[in-house]
Amino acid sequence: MTVVLVTGHKAVYETFTSPKFDQRPSSFSHSDNPVEVLKGAGIILSTGESWHEHRKFSLTVLRSFGVGKKSFEHQIATESEYLMKEISSLQGKPFDPTHFFSNATSNIICSVVLGKRFDYDDPEFKQMLHSLEIFVDNPVFASVFFMAPRLVTYLTMIPFFPKGPMPSLISVRGKFMDIVNKHRDNFNSENMRDYIDVYLKEMQIKNNQGTRTHFSDIELLAVVNDFFIAGTETTSTTLRWALLYMLKYPDVQKRVNREIDSVVGRDRLPNLSDKPSLPFTVAVIHEIQRFGAISNLGVPRYTNEDTDFQGYTIPKGSFVQPSLYSVTRDSSFWQDPDDFKPERFLDENGQVIKIPENMVFGAGKRVCLGEHLARMELFIFYTHLMHRYRFEKPPGMESVNIQPKPGGILTPHPYDICAMERY
Repeated sequence: MTVVLVTGHKAVYETFTSPKFDQRPSSFSHSDNPVEVLKGAGIILSTGESWHEHRKFSLTVLRSFGVGKKSFEHQIATESEYLMKEISSLQGKPFDPTHFFSNATSNIICSVVLGKRFDYDDPEFKQMLHSLEIFVDNPVFASVFFMAPRLVTYLTMIPFFPKGPMPSLISVRGKFMDIVNKHRDNFNSENMRDYIDVYLKEMQIKNNQGTRTHFSDIELLAVVNDFFIAGTETTSTTLRWALLYMLKYPDVQKRVNREIDSVVGRDRLPNLSDKPSLPFTVAVIHEIQRFGAISNLGVPRYTNEDTDFQGYTIPKGSFVQPSLYSVTRDSSFWQDPDDFKPERFLDENGQVIKIPENMVFGAGKRVCLGEHLARMELFIFYTHLMHRYRFEKPPGMESVNIQPKPGGILTPHPYDICAMERY
């Protein structure tokens, strides 16, 4: 197997946008094996007609539920209130924000996909999130899973290979199957509660009409799995980086506090209509995404024929692995790329400038399906937290470690933080 690692903005951008690299590596699209069922199906790892059908359908459904539109803001703001209630109950005591953010961001996905939110102490909800965290938090497994799905089955037969992530994937798949079955049991074609209902209805229509389709229970499970992995851990991890950087760079935190107070005041929480008036705060969010570079390695592409690329010939059947981290640290584009500088996203008048090269959500036809939702969540959650709290190092923390844990997804090392109410 040939693997080509692509680095630097110019080369990665071409990988994302060229039709030559639209394909995903082949894998087990229609296997009944619970280990293999989520690989090659759904949206993230699929390719060809199945990918086109499911991406188009999913975009339509998400928009129909208001995702990415201002009308969806209330739902995110309501979840933010639940999140801050949990944080305030600690009364300034040190806490690890990991589970708080996973709960909040996952509930946004739950409301759209499952039609409900869960209490943070719900046992089923906690177990489901724990299973997802085991998978994402294991650098070896996560990297191999996205780099070469076929290898996972074989590697897990090796005695010393980490076993935790594999049962976690099977566990998540089982829970999603239970949820789909419950939806099917009380399905009402006149009352579409969530994404699963709409999918089941569309699948029923296509089957009754004899329409050629890739819709199936396996594909539905894979799409739901994609929503939760892409929509929960990425946003929650970005928020974890956000608070860690506020500890590392207290002057940035103070400046964000001052800007929010001057625009919003102390009598209400920020909302999306405030965004144009909060340029430094928005620039900080952009820099958090660039500097954190959580999607270290993008999902690999595949060459189904010999391909000319950047002066080289990539042989047929190669894995083409884009490095998003290399884009965020490309010194030919970013000045002082290893420094945290929100000002790089502001013009001479202090207004936010759009930098397309900050490809945190990818680019081209396979750009992240949930980009608009993620941007809304990050703005609302981050500004609400910065409005309500002052974040401080817990007693005994002498330094702030901003070095990431290695893996396909870059996460912070576990840390505790204190949230002090701002009055």
